[in-house]
Amino acid sequence: MYKKIFYSSRLIVAVFVLGTAALCFLLPESANAQFQEDSLWSFPKIRADANADDTLDHIGERVTITGIANTATGILHEHYLQTFVQNDSAGMSIFGEEVDTPFARGDSVVARGYIQRYNGLAEVHVDTYKVVKGASKVPAAKPLENAIYNPRRYLGMLVEGDGKIIEKGSTFNGRYLRISPSDSTSASIMVYVSNFHHLNNDFDFEVLSIGDKISVKGVVTEYNPEYPDRRTYKVFLRSPDDMSYATLPRYYWFVGGGFLVVLCIVIGGWIVSLRRQVDKQTKELQESLQVKETLLNEIHHRVKNSLSIVSGLIGLQLDSTEDEEAKNVLQNSQSRIQSVALIHEKLYQHDSTDNIELDVYIKELVEAIHGTFSEYTEAVDLKFNMDKVRLDVDKVIPCGLLINELVVNAFKHAFSENRDGMLEVKLERENGEVEVSVADDGPGLPDDFSMLNSESLGTMLIDTFASQLNADTEITESNDGTEFTFRFSTN
Repeated sequence: MYKKIFYSSRLIVAVFVLGTAALCFLLPESANAQFQEDSLWSFPKIRADANADDTLDHIGERVTITGIANTATGILHEHYLQTFVQNDSAGMSIFGEEVDTPFARGDSVVARGYIQRYNGLAEVHVDTYKVVKGASKVPAAKPLENAIYNPRRYLGMLVEGDGKIIEKGSTFNGRYLRISPSDSTSASIMVYVSNFHHLNNDFDFEVLSIGDKISVKGVVTEYNPEYPDRRTYKVFLRSPDDMSYATLPRYYWFVGGGFLVVLCIVIGGWIVSLRRQVDKQTKELQESLQVKETLLNEIHHRVKNSLSIVSGLIGLQLDSTEDEEAKNVLQNSQSRIQSVALIHEKLYQHDSTDNIELDVYIKELVEAIHGTFSEYTEAVDLKFNMDKVRLDVDKVIPCGLLINELVVNAFKHAFSENRDGMLEVKLERENGEVEVSVADDGPGLPDDFSMLNSESLGTMLIDTFASQLNADTEITESNDGTEFTFRFSTN
């Protein structure tokens, strides 16, 4: 097995040397002469520090290097040549004042310059380089966990793996995350994006929190402006695609949990909470709607007051009128006006026009008509058998006017001043339909009475209002009196 590894290693070295020779052969003759003045330097030799005094043994010397670009130009810095090249065993940072020939990942690069340190990072300051487009492929990324435990071994090389965020922050020239390979280890490495990065604003660090697990791919380097006496190893991200979520970030859990809490509050709080939530999302629309509702309520209030004034004027006219027929006409008109006025009173007492309490409205209407016929106030008892029903105003208005006509007719024709009587009003709701009945214990209808043939205004109005409701009408007569019933759909 060891022989196979030995022969494989020698084969890789031989292929690399032959590839470099071929690359130099492809370059222009003048460039060949220039690059062949010095032999190719290895990356470990450039980083050599034999006496460990933190001063490179060959600093300032001119060298020629070659490698495969694992980072394209114009990414880590918008203006300068700042990138990394590597082979299967090592990598190196290269820097230049100008970008003569842009290159992409996987391009082969032969560069010449001098060795320098930049904030702890050993690099080659390039003054001349040549590129062979697409000559090779970027070597496979090394395991991130290996780089965390031995970062110097992987300087300038591409690494890839998962880690857990244990710190998040920013420096004077960039943003970083510190990640650890597991929950139980103290070893860690920074994941770093420079402020000079071409795509700096596209890196979404904001949604990440301590404890989140991420997948990263980038180039290992060393750099520490905050603590010059200690080296900090970082993974430079090349693009936003080099960082992804290994698990769903806690930020989204918090957002999702918050949304569920808000949703529960909206459901539990019914319309009030729902309206508050809608108001937060559509503030301008809600403010406009509130103004319109205020104006509408004011209109209903004023209409109700105006109708009450008209009803009062008719009452004054009743007091000064001797003719019985005229009194009947005025009294009928007054009760109809009161019915409509009561509707407008209900409207400005409610927030919407589709939530009128029909049972409450009918009871108040019948009691108001009862008060109008003052001669029957003591003689006629009112009885109510009402289900709770809510309807929109388009249904309530014709329903109220219809009941008004039936109750007024009962007071006129079913009762007299010389006998006690009873008027019963029922309201039932079942299977999407509403049934209303008005019953009296009077002598009943004339023998020749017919809803179809009657020409009286009251009968015509009853038929008209029933048609507006699409209601089925029924008249029941017995020894106990007369009952008018009408049934209509709530839809």
